[in-house]
Amino acid sequence: MRGLAIAMVFAVTGTAVAEPINTSEAGRIFQQGRDLAQLGRFDEACELFTRSYSLDPAPGTALNLADCLERQGHLRRAWALFDDVARNSQGQSRGKLARQRADALLARLATVIVRVHDPHLAGLEVRIGDREETPVAEIRDLIEPHDIEIVATAPGRPPFKLLLHPVAGATVVAEIPAFAALPDDAAATPATRRRRSRVYLAGGLAGAGALGLAGSLGFAIVAKRTYDGAFDADCRRAPGGVECTGAGAATIDRAGTRADLATGFAIGGALLVGAAAAVFFTAPAETIAVTPIATGRALGLGVAGRF
Repeated sequence: MRGLAIAMVFAVTGTAVAEPINTSEAGRIFQQGRDLAQLGRFDEACELFTRSYSLDPAPGTALNLADCLERQGHLRRAWALFDDVARNSQGQSRGKLARQRADALLARLATVIVRVHDPHLAGLEVRIGDREETPVAEIRDLIEPHDIEIVATAPGRPPFKLLLHPVAGATVVAEIPAFAALPDDAAATPATRRRRSRVYLAGGLAGAGALGLAGSLGFAIVAKRTYDGAFDADCRRAPGGVECTGAGAATIDRAGTRADLATGFAIGGALLVGAAAAVFFTAPAETIAVTPIATGRALGLGVAGRF
């Protein structure tokens, strides 16, 4: 019987299924789809029927597209097209055929009824599977018999989700209860941060310490160059030590002074860095509050404290 019904879709001529062949883009694509359908290449034919229907939603194109969708398992979309043709072609053979096919599909679909406790809640969104529905007190729809999820969301409220297991020919009812408000312990999330004045002081000490270490490195380099320069003309290395002229000895002394400065800067820089760490980690903590803020159009966080 199913094979006979499918054959009827493509066998009914003229007023039943076929669109008149014309030079329009929709008509040309439709005829290509019919040719492929007669060869049994239904997936390709469905693509062409879809394109043709988007250009010109003719009843015959709708019937052929609905048959393709049914073959591909898209039962709800196929039913919707058959039903639309039946309602708009009453009294015609095309309309009778479409009604027969739509009624046959009803037995293969399930009915879902979604009752919404508060359909007027600001920002409420309801989805049945991949379709977004207008929130009303009772939503009634046809669905294909496979697992489908009901999802309802609203700003500032925990989402509601329900997985349904509909059976062909049966009716399943889902209830979306009133959305609960956020729990009290989620209204304000305490957090801590260190006192700004101490953080700034620690940053200043750390910066000064870094400068001291950098100065130490500079003096060390200059001291090394000064010491090495003394051996260019005024000093020489002897078995018993270093022998220098008066000018060479003075050069060696200058190198030693600069080396002492490098050591002093290194010690001072290290002490300042250590002091910065101590100030930062011992700074008193300040408490701030992070509070969720929900409106009809946005969801965010509010931060309160000393800045």
